[in-house]
Amino acid sequence: MSIWGKIIGGTTGLALGGPIGALLGVMAGHGIDKAKINKNNNFKSKISKKDSEQVFATGVIALAAKLSKIDGKVTKNEIDIFKKIFEFPNTDISIISELFNTAKKDPNNYESYAIQLSECFRDKKILHEILNALLAIAYADNVLHYREEKMLIKVSEIFKISSVDYNRIKGIYENKKSSSSADKLKRFYNLLGVSDTDSLDSIKKKYRSI
Repeated sequence: MSIWGKIIGGTTGLALGGPIGALLGVMAGHGIDKAKINKNNNFKSKISKKDSEQVFATGVIALAAKLSKIDGKVTKNEIDIFKKIFEFPNTDISIISELFNTAKKDPNNYESYAIQLSECFRDKKILHEILNALLAIAYADNVLHYREEKMLIKVSEIFKISSVDYNRIKGIYENKKSSSSADKLKRFYNLLGVSDTDSLDSIKKKYRSI
C-alpha cells in the first residue's frame, strides 16, 4: 500500500492530535467536525518511525495547499511542481487531490501546521527539505508573490531556519530565471551563504568547507 493509501485508511490522526491529526482524521473518514474540534495545538510531539512518514507527507501537503492559494490563484505549474516533488503514481491522484483540497478549506492556519512539523521533526535537514519544496512550488510561475514570501519567511522562522539559510535556498529558485553575470554571481553568493562584501579569503574558505 502506498503512503497515500495509508493516509486515507489510517487512524494515526486520532492519537496524534493537532492540525495534522485533524486532517488525517478527516481523510480517514472521521468527519470535518473532528477537524474543528482539534484545531488547537494540543498534539504529540514524539512520534514513532512508523507514523513519521504519514505526518511528514500530510503536513507538507497541507502547507503546500495553504501556499498555493495564498496569492489568490492556483496555477497548473504549481500543481505540476507539486506532483514532481512528491512523485506519486497516477492511481493516487484522486487521494492527493482530496487531501490537498481538504487542507485548503480546513480551519487551521499554516502557522499551526508549521509549528506541529517543527515539533515532530527536530532534524534541521528535514525542515530544510520542507522549505525547499515550498519554495519550488512558490516559484513554479516564476514569480514570488509578496504574500507567498511573507508565509515562507514565517514558516522558516517557526522552523528556526536562519535568514542566511532561507536566502540561500531561495536563491536557488530566484536566480534560475536570471541571465546577467551580476545575477548569476549573486546566485553563487546566496548558495554559499556569503555576501559580496565578504573578503575573498573568507569566500574561498566557505567554498572549501562545503
